Amino acid sequence: MKKKYLNTLLALALLAGLWGGFTYYDKKKGASSPDIKTESKTEEKVFLPDSSHIQSFTLTTKDAPPLTCRRDSGKWVIEAPQKLPADQQSISTLLNSLSGATVDQVVDAHPANLKDFGLDPVGTKLEVSTDVRPAQFTLLLGDETPTSNGVYAQIGGNPRVVTLASYLKSSLVKTLFDLRDKRAMTLDADQIQKIEVSSKEKDSSYTLEKNPEGVWDLALPPSVRADSFAVSSLVNQLRDLSMTSVVSDDKKKTSEYGFGSPAFTLKLTGASGSQTLVLGKKDGEKYDAMNSALDPIFTLNSSVLTQFQKKPADLRDKDIFSFESFNVTHLDVETPKGHWTFEKQKEKWKETAPAKKDLVSGKMDELIENVRSLRADSFPKEHPTDLAAFGLTKPGYRFEVQYGGKKEIGEAAKVGDHVYARRSTDVVPSELAKTSLDAIDKALSTF
Repeated sequence: MKKKYLNTLLALALLAGLWGGFTYYDKKKGASSPDIKTESKTEEKVFLPDSSHIQSFTLTTKDAPPLTCRRDSGKWVIEAPQKLPADQQSISTLLNSLSGATVDQVVDAHPANLKDFGLDPVGTKLEVSTDVRPAQFTLLLGDETPTSNGVYAQIGGNPRVVTLASYLKSSLVKTLFDLRDKRAMTLDADQIQKIEVSSKEKDSSYTLEKNPEGVWDLALPPSVRADSFAVSSLVNQLRDLSMTSVVSDDKKKTSEYGFGSPAFTLKLTGASGSQTLVLGKKDGEKYDAMNSALDPIFTLNSSVLTQFQKKPADLRDKDIFSFESFNVTHLDVETPKGHWTFEKQKEKWKETAPAKKDLVSGKMDELIENVRSLRADSFPKEHPTDLAAFGLTKPGYRFEVQYGGKKEIGEAAKVGDHVYARRSTDVVPSELAKTSLDAIDKALSTF
């Protein structure tokens, strides 16, 4: 056994020695040999100038008339096959794809038969005019390569056939609809002052209007505070409202599209004027539509109807208060059980009435949050402006909150099993959960 182990150890020692020798030889060889330089392949750009130098381009494909776009006073317009406003972002994306494209490989420097590459006849031709050299540039696109990861092309009049990345074909080959301005509403969404909605759906018509302070109100009438988040969501929908297709480029025979008895009408008014969007008949998952300020009849996704077909109550501000809890510096509370005044002095809360004492911040935070949480469950429909019917001519509860140089006053009353409340500036009250004041009463009992 000992001899067997001894032979194994000797073999391992021999292998270690051989390995060390090879390593030493390799190092010596590397030190004495000259460095081998490798050249990295330089990327060949398809189009050298920056896209900002392109002044016009024409895209010609097999299945559509030539599409020409040009710059006009810094903005892109469609010149042919008809004069139309252009989608600035879509054209910018197309031109950036061109200026960023590079050659993958040269397939044939002197092709004998261009039909083999789909370049005779040419599948797609992009002709570009610039304000620098080259003044004119042409790119021809043919078939996809057998592996579908590239597309055959000829660049700038050079006879050779090269391959480009396959995604360039989808990035550069666009239709008239792809490049036209597809906005269904062209008013600046940030400048909209009034939104009027009429709908066939019962109780789904409403008017929203900005008041002199720039805050959205819901006109019932009378005007009540609108939910700022709900209105912001509607305005954002308008910002992104886009045509899904163009049915006709003029408004002839509008009755064929159901505009005589529209499903929905949306009128927007802003500093620059007004526009009215009308939804006609439903066509599958879309609606035929037209805008008073635009020429075509187009389609919109049916989601636009569900987004704007709201009950007025869904758009009312349900919060009695809007202050941020962390920003409060003064709170005055009156309830059937007493009157309290609290002041924040040097980041510490103090009770100044009925007693003068320092307060534990956690207790005060809880009280403020309970006041901030007062929120409507519903809105009275019968005689909503008759404050006496809701106990609000002599309310049992009154809250005055000061924060950031502003002041909000809220009032609440219990009438039987009901709790009603309003901000002092509200003409119409809200109905709250019947237990909504309990947390405030409980918190005050600990002071």
